[in-house]
Amino acid sequence: VFGRVWNFVKRHKKKLIFSTIVVGGSYVAWNVLLPKLQDHLMNMMLAKLAGGGDSAESMEAKRRERFEHKQQVADAHARKKLAALRAKQNANFREEACTARIKEAQGKEAKLEAFKAFQVECLAKAVSALYLLHLSLVLHRIGFNIAGRELGTASGDDEAHAAFLQTLDNLEECSARIADAIRKVVRECIVETSVAPTTLVGQMTLEKLLTKASREANKELLAGSKASALLLPDEVNERPPKAQQKAVKRLLDEARDYLDSPQFLQVFEVATTRGATQMSRGLEQEITQAVGGAGTALGRWPNSSAPSRSSRASAWTTATATTPRRTSRAASPRSPGLRSSARACSSKMPAHKALRAA
Repeated sequence: VFGRVWNFVKRHKKKLIFSTIVVGGSYVAWNVLLPKLQDHLMNMMLAKLAGGGDSAESMEAKRRERFEHKQQVADAHARKKLAALRAKQNANFREEACTARIKEAQGKEAKLEAFKAFQVECLAKAVSALYLLHLSLVLHRIGFNIAGRELGTASGDDEAHAAFLQTLDNLEECSARIADAIRKVVRECIVETSVAPTTLVGQMTLEKLLTKASREANKELLAGSKASALLLPDEVNERPPKAQQKAVKRLLDEARDYLDSPQFLQVFEVATTRGATQMSRGLEQEITQAVGGAGTALGRWPNSSAPSRSSRASAWTTATATTPRRTSRAASPRSPGLRSSARACSSKMPAHKALRAA
């Protein structure tokens, strides 16, 4: 009997070894590893229920990082479109015609009226550049945050997202209406503040004038649910291909809700106020260098040792006329998001693909 058993073991040696390992391993896993795994899972569950721990902080940091990345992508694509927006804006102002009127004017009164028209046109162009810059940045942030939220979800559709982001270019189409409204409020602000072409104007006065004009323009263009009608009117619903119109309309309606909210106007006023401060400081530095240079006896512009009133007026009109060419540098708020946009704008990816890269 023993010999038959031994021969059976030799014939099925491998099967017996494998069976022994499986049975022994199962016994060890059931009695040793399983209790340890249960304890580990219980500790993780208790940590989540307690609402603390490094895992929660890590998740919050990752969410913040993704949010900041979307802001950088939005700012980068907004900056890429500034050249076309600037061309549209420049076509809405007639400073060359005003300059010709000054040359052709005969007599002191005619010259003064021509200078007043030139002053209004230059200031309106500066305020318009400040206004359009921040409208573009805030509008793109709203659009990219809406599209970025849906990437990777069941409702995500890259073609619909791309079509939705293209509707943000409607800002170029309404630039003429914005320019007309700003020209009107600038003319009123100049009358209220009694700032004539020969008036001595400092950095603080200019900053207040730019801020006041921007806020008055808000009443004309954005307040009272006017923002969505101006920036994303109903006709943009028909611009995407028919296959994406339904999905794009849903995204546009959400963007319109954001534009008509009180928070949008509050954020926009804060941004333009900071931009006005930066612009006025930049102009002060530019005029100081143009009149006397930094570190000369003339000091900061204007002061008691500055040149005559007529030369100050000439410097004023020259500086305000050149303001729009420097707006993208001087008017940008020094917030981390806008500083990071300068580094991010080197990206060459399409908008929806750049968002997906997040």
